[in-house]
Amino acid sequence: MKWSQEVLVSGFVLAFAGFAAFCPALRAQIFDTNDLWLNIALTNNTAVFTVCAPATNANGVFDLYFKTNLIASQDWMWLLRSAPGQTNFAVSNLPPGQGFFRLETPNTVRPGFDQQILNRNDDDSTDIVPMGFFINFFGNSNTTLFVNNNGNVTFTSSQSEYAPKPLVSLGVEVIAPFWADVDTRNSASDVVKYGTNGVVDGHAAIGVDWVNVGYYYEHADKLLSCQLVIIDRSDIVPGDFDMEFNYDKVQWEWGDASGGAPPHAGFSDGGANDFELPGSGVEGAFLDANTETGLIYNSLNSTVPGQYIFSFRDGTPLESVPEPNLMAIFCFGAAGLAFLRRRQD
Repeated sequence: MKWSQEVLVSGFVLAFAGFAAFCPALRAQIFDTNDLWLNIALTNNTAVFTVCAPATNANGVFDLYFKTNLIASQDWMWLLRSAPGQTNFAVSNLPPGQGFFRLETPNTVRPGFDQQILNRNDDDSTDIVPMGFFINFFGNSNTTLFVNNNGNVTFTSSQSEYAPKPLVSLGVEVIAPFWADVDTRNSASDVVKYGTNGVVDGHAAIGVDWVNVGYYYEHADKLLSCQLVIIDRSDIVPGDFDMEFNYDKVQWEWGDASGGAPPHAGFSDGGANDFELPGSGVEGAFLDANTETGLIYNSLNSTVPGQYIFSFRDGTPLESVPEPNLMAIFCFGAAGLAFLRRRQD
């Protein structure tokens, strides 16, 4: 039996395989600028993937998806997420017959919330920003907020504090996807962006992007990509809202002036009501390098890795906020596209 391949280029990986009792290793090459080499060894219902240089990316994190039919209207099923720089991973217990795999970089951050910017700065904030709707946040009715450079939003005033600590200690209403010392003055860092006219599932929304931002003092060798989305659910009861924390990349945790003070993520009314994600204030807990507790590998009230959803009804989160799901992690890494077709000559 000979194996030949047809190669397409589209920015993600699709691999076709027949899961027989034994199949020889497949080797695919992409003839684009990525010059990707991908080996796939197939045995029974297990596929072992190896990505070879120069396609490897030391800082890259990738998602693997699977489906059995490219023609039918079948959704891609998420299988696993890699650790940074991993080049080997295995998938087992797959159904017999053909299988298609899609490999791509994480894209948890929602598009469309980047129309306005906070100029390059350290510890600065926007002026007051109208949300376009009001939210009932622990009994307080808020129609505006301040976007703060350091990974949070506040409602009564701006916030410049750069050394994170328990959110309740601020004594103000705060929502913080990643309170840490963000510094966007390096040109290799992007700036903080926000949008007030978004729509999520037919509902008005406001979002803030801390995407590909650096840290103090003007560092951009490591980057953070996270997002806050507040979604109007006044269709249920006026003031009700949903809230998303979305994470695509967490490569740093503190700046030069706050070394030893890990980030905090959660929300607080500055008094008796507050919640923080497990790992807040714990060194290394949120980082991509930590495949057990890293923010991009887990979720809350969502099946999407890196997404944490909170539903506020009558001013408080629905019931108690559960622990995030610690997903089983398989390690892999790659970029580009290969479409392999089995052919017997």
